[in-house]
Amino acid sequence: MEAQVLKLGLVLGLLFLPISAWASPRVAQRIRARQHIRPEGPSTHGKKAGTPTMGGLVPLLLVLTGAGVLWGLRGPDGPSLFALVAMLLGGLIGLLDDLRSQRGRRSTGFFPHQTLAAQLGASVPLIFLAAQLPQEVRLPFTSLVVGLPKGVWVPLLILGFMGTVNGVNLADGLDGLATGLFLLALLGLFPLLWRTASLAALGFLAFGVGLGFLWVNAHPARVFLGNVGSMGLGGLLFGLAWSSGGVLFLPLVGGVFVLEGLSDILQVGSYKLTGVRLFKMSPFHHHLEDVPVSWPHRLRGPNWPEPKVVVRLWVAGAFCALLGILALL
Repeated sequence: MEAQVLKLGLVLGLLFLPISAWASPRVAQRIRARQHIRPEGPSTHGKKAGTPTMGGLVPLLLVLTGAGVLWGLRGPDGPSLFALVAMLLGGLIGLLDDLRSQRGRRSTGFFPHQTLAAQLGASVPLIFLAAQLPQEVRLPFTSLVVGLPKGVWVPLLILGFMGTVNGVNLADGLDGLATGLFLLALLGLFPLLWRTASLAALGFLAFGVGLGFLWVNAHPARVFLGNVGSMGLGGLLFGLAWSSGGVLFLPLVGGVFVLEGLSDILQVGSYKLTGVRLFKMSPFHHHLEDVPVSWPHRLRGPNWPEPKVVVRLWVAGAFCALLGILALL
């Protein structure tokens, strides 16, 4: 039965790959969601205004559909259910954010504190679901699997969910960047997912729809993920890691997401403490871009064109994924 589940997950991933590529820009055009550029963002991104967005709805719906087919063969199980709920909760927050942004015709929907509050609230049902699973985690670079008391795993779950969702969302600022990094991080988790057939099948499915979306999201992007897509994929990545006992591997396989989040924190801290920005612009991928700025900053950027920034951060993401696999051996 496990072999059948794995094979079906792989077949669905292959089948949904072209569907994701074909449907994502068309659905975004149909719902008339358009990208709005933040005024304080890179001046070179003005040409992206009006590009269809919220296309990430399609990969999420395809993952949900594929999971339903898998459950028809074997029936639902706790680990895959947790991963899907984490995806849906992240996607729902992103969807509400996108809808508010579209209604106000601006680049942001929720204020940052509202987004964080919503993510904290979304952690509550995840805690109840996680309580039904074994509270064990694998320690990187060892063969040890340790059980966690409630006082440890609950805050770890909240931190992991919010950190992963926001990390993927922050990386979604250049064509194809977040999608490619998600796929690489997913590959890094596969040695853990392989131990549970339902999670490995879900991983195959997510990889297929992600590749399909990357086809139309690569530079120059025909469609963007939107917050619904980036937060949904972030939730799925967290859900798969937690369900497989690999939540401690997320900072390794998703090292670029960690870098993006830290760059935002350091930028704000530097400006508030010293009045001078640390980076040319944050998140970090904008610091690497060839973007002129008029304000002083402490670190000099390399001024790479957007495609070079994306590919080199993908290389960094591949390094992180390989590091995560090494930590499992």
